[in-house]
Amino acid sequence: MSTVFISGSIKIKNLDDKVKSRLDNVMSSGVKVLIGDAGGVDKSVQQYLIKNNFPSVTVYCTGDSPRNNDGSWPVVNVEPPVKAKSRAYFTAKDLKMADDSDFGLMVWDCKSTGTLSNVIELLKKKKKSVVYVSSRKAFLNVSSVSDLKTLVNQMDYDSFVEADKKISLNKTMSLLEGTNSDESPEAELGNLKKMIEDHQVAIAQHEKSIADLKLRIEEIQAPIGDMFAKY
Repeated sequence: MSTVFISGSIKIKNLDDKVKSRLDNVMSSGVKVLIGDAGGVDKSVQQYLIKNNFPSVTVYCTGDSPRNNDGSWPVVNVEPPVKAKSRAYFTAKDLKMADDSDFGLMVWDCKSTGTLSNVIELLKKKKKSVVYVSSRKAFLNVSSVSDLKTLVNQMDYDSFVEADKKISLNKTMSLLEGTNSDESPEAELGNLKKMIEDHQVAIAQHEKSIADLKLRIEEIQAPIGDMFAKY
């Protein structure tokens, strides 16, 4: 039986209908679900699976007991590499799920480094992820570094910079391409500058769209009497 690693951003509390439809496909296909114990997407997916009486679920947690296991499903307790509840502590269960699964289904807010790390971990293991990008309300398939770059380009500049600080995102992508950015700082700098340029172009396009929409709103809201004013 195939297994799917389901994960997502903790800030997403409600599942879009498109995500629910994809979960329906998962349940009807008889795939086994591996899911974490966090709030947000983890908890929302757990509740949806319970609502549909889906039994083939295993909850993974770091430490002795899960924070959320709404279906009282079997639990895999992962030994944490550190005692403090840091990023490394909670990441331990995600690494184990990436090992134990065949592919991933992710729900991403274009910011969460945890979800993005899961996609990257699966890619390292040559496993595919299907990622629902909440801002686009669309799914992206990630099975190559090129796909990963397309996914990362959905982030705004500030989110990218923050992710680069937390998980060395640019370096990780370079390593996946077979380029050690430690050995080539010029190449890493060039990649960063190119990403900044791409985001600046996207920002400019969004700003123009916003200006056009605001102008249209002003036209719609303009008093009818103004149309007959004498000048």
